[in-house]
Amino acid sequence: MKFTRLFLLALLFALPALAADNPFTQLKPPFEPDPAVLAAPDADTAFKPLPAMSGMEGLMAAVAGKKTQEERLTAMRHHIVKVLRAGSAFCQKYPEDPRRWRAVQTMASAVREIANEDGTPKEVLEGVTWDPAGFAAWRKQIEELSAAAEHAPDAPPEVKLRAESGQPNGLRALSSAAQKAMKTKEAYDFAPYRAELLRLAAKYPSVESLGQQVSIYFLVRGKLGATKPELEAELKEFAASPCEFVQKAAKIELEKLTFGDKPIDIAFTAVDGRKVDLKDLRGKVVLIDFWATWCGPCIAELPNVKKVYAAYRDMGFEVVGIALENGKLKPDDTPEQAAEKMEKAKKVLTDFTAKNEMPWPQYFDGKWWKNDLSTRFGIVSIPAMFLIDQNGKLVTTEARGPKLEAEVKRLLKL
Repeated sequence: MKFTRLFLLALLFALPALAADNPFTQLKPPFEPDPAVLAAPDADTAFKPLPAMSGMEGLMAAVAGKKTQEERLTAMRHHIVKVLRAGSAFCQKYPEDPRRWRAVQTMASAVREIANEDGTPKEVLEGVTWDPAGFAAWRKQIEELSAAAEHAPDAPPEVKLRAESGQPNGLRALSSAAQKAMKTKEAYDFAPYRAELLRLAAKYPSVESLGQQVSIYFLVRGKLGATKPELEAELKEFAASPCEFVQKAAKIELEKLTFGDKPIDIAFTAVDGRKVDLKDLRGKVVLIDFWATWCGPCIAELPNVKKVYAAYRDMGFEVVGIALENGKLKPDDTPEQAAEKMEKAKKVLTDFTAKNEMPWPQYFDGKWWKNDLSTRFGIVSIPAMFLIDQNGKLVTTEARGPKLEAEVKRLLKL
């Protein structure tokens, strides 16, 4: 009994020292942590805003209404400061919560957009100041913690994957090099890239984002001239992966290889109630436009689509829109909340198409990147513009810019 009491006393005296050794308690952010996060009643409430703020949805909301690139960049940087303050507050208040690893990864990624390596700001933001030396020291801390997540016992698998992928010669570097080669049309050895992706899929079979990585891999692989037999052989490797998300992505890519071999069948009820079935459009050239109202490059392409539509509709050209609108649905939404959000997202789409005089039918399901039709066709970026010939067969997945009109004229024999 005496030994037990002495042991407990020793442990109690040791606790402050153990807490002091926690690197998350040693973080010294260069600006005040978010007081709302610090005041949250529990860790779940404190963490909840961070993913939404740091995701595409939060960023798009921050730049909404900004007319120039400079205004959007400034708004984005102000938003990033809010993300950093929220992440700092979470790590400060909950230094033992497993989600702290995701918080530091988010901050380590975001910080590059507002400060240079020496801690000086990339842009002087109104109402935001910091000491460059202190900023640089804090940045080093969060980057080291972000990398350490790979070996942290309590870090979630997706966080470990992200940390491991960011190592020198990791998946991120291999993917970036391949995409650079795609842009410059240079030869690239895909063997290390493929091997690393397969290895990570076996190591982290529960991480959903690996499926998207497979789609990116085969997009670049195809652009750099891989033959159909080569792609089929590699896809069989990925289809045998223990990661169900990789398996699914591989199956979609295998289906894409045969798109040009048989007519594409799509049928749905458009957002305005029209019935759409590609079988009914046989004999016409059809553009299937995967786009969204929140997508800048999609909107930039719109005048070209409208011009070609106006010029060739009476000659046998049609457009079908697949809108990747974001209903902002959450797993804990009530049916009433989900219905209200869907109606709001639907109105954004219909208001946009009416204002911009887009008379062609639009598919809408409010599922954003998990849109039923875009996932079926393995869409990982938009705009994605599929041009279908009079027999319903795919001609090209890159019907953008001058190529759209040239291909439409060729297919219509004009």
